[in-house]
Amino acid sequence: MVAIIRTDAREEKHIKSWWRPRADGSAPRWVTTQYHEHWRGRHVTLIVTGSHRGAPQVTYVARASKVPGPGDDLKRRIEVTRPYRLASPVPWSALEEAVPPLSRRYLLRDGALPDGAGRHLLRALRQLASDVGPHLEALGARDESTIVDTPAARLLIDERDASLTSFRMADFDPAELVDWDASDEADDVPFIARLQTRNGPAHEDDLIAHDAQRFGDWLGPEDWLQRSAWAGFRQGEQRLVIYNANRKAAEKTLGVDLIYYHETRDCFVLVQYKRMSKSGTSEWRYYPSGDSNLTEQLERMRAIDDECGKLRCDTDDYRLSAKPSWLKLCQGDSLMTDARTLTPGMYLAREHFDQLHKKFRAPGQPKSFSRKTVERYLDNTEFTDLVAGGWVGTAGFGSEGVQQQLELSLDGSREVVFAAVSGPSPSKPQRMQRRRDRGATAQRP
Repeated sequence: MVAIIRTDAREEKHIKSWWRPRADGSAPRWVTTQYHEHWRGRHVTLIVTGSHRGAPQVTYVARASKVPGPGDDLKRRIEVTRPYRLASPVPWSALEEAVPPLSRRYLLRDGALPDGAGRHLLRALRQLASDVGPHLEALGARDESTIVDTPAARLLIDERDASLTSFRMADFDPAELVDWDASDEADDVPFIARLQTRNGPAHEDDLIAHDAQRFGDWLGPEDWLQRSAWAGFRQGEQRLVIYNANRKAAEKTLGVDLIYYHETRDCFVLVQYKRMSKSGTSEWRYYPSGDSNLTEQLERMRAIDDECGKLRCDTDDYRLSAKPSWLKLCQGDSLMTDARTLTPGMYLAREHFDQLHKKFRAPGQPKSFSRKTVERYLDNTEFTDLVAGGWVGTAGFGSEGVQQQLELSLDGSREVVFAAVSGPSPSKPQRMQRRRDRGATAQRP
């Protein structure tokens, strides 16, 4: 996320002398206070000087985050680090002029901006300050036109999408997720460990910590904590724990499996990620013939689906589809700068994928999956809504089957994002009311 801090005369004088290289080699930092309402996590921050002279301008970009310590009833402590002074400060009036009119109202305040307004502001700053790009990249604000295509980046994209999909399937408020550190120099830091939330990961909540241990035991051996990162969240009486497990070197990892378990509904969903590619202006396409692992993976998914069918009882909750296995075909260029936008793609039930795969192998048929060759698929919203409502996924399969699937995934060469939600599930009217309340809150300036 992107934030603004306007300095007064004393603050401007202080940081001008304070933000200098130190003799001891330590990094410069500045601790100030800002109003609680607009500071939730960690932000790329534009530091505006000159307001007291009637000539405001962006002089620095930096990283700002809330830190523990005394503030007051209205303000909290904010630590500003990693400052960079622009070669030529940018007049604030020029930035306002370059931002779309609907976003300008948010520029009147200090603190974090809505995602759209923040993207518009950084785009304008890049246009007006030619030297700022590398420093924004170092702070985690990538240029949206930049495509990052390395094994580690591709893995991180899918980890991020699987974690956020779990959040949406549990119908938790996405506003809880405010940022993630895309600038971490260590490639092997999983997404869930980079995530910044409104109140920080809720490890201190006794019930969430209990769930983390209980569900974490499903990950296998006693050393699961050393092999995974996790974060927990609470919404009303529900609790969600998300793990990123079985971390391997990116070049040895074949993809990501998302395993989602809803304890109250005894519902289990498996999503296997596949990456689409494109050439020039062509459609995004997935070519099964180019995926040497597909045959084995489909056999494994069929076996799980068949086992679920055998264990299903007439008294189980009704499902439109009671088989857990799905594939998500994802666009290959989607390294998002925010923590709340799902990667574009197509969800296909394993049975549907099998049907199309068989059809496409016939003479004269398309050889790839794309939005032109696949007439029906679920998008992000449709799929996560169906899971949130308990319309798809296993019924009566139980934790023993979940653990069996986890063991198969952990034994393979795939990253595993495992999410489990516990606590009473809200009814559809309750979920709809909660979403209306979120929408009303999001529209407030």
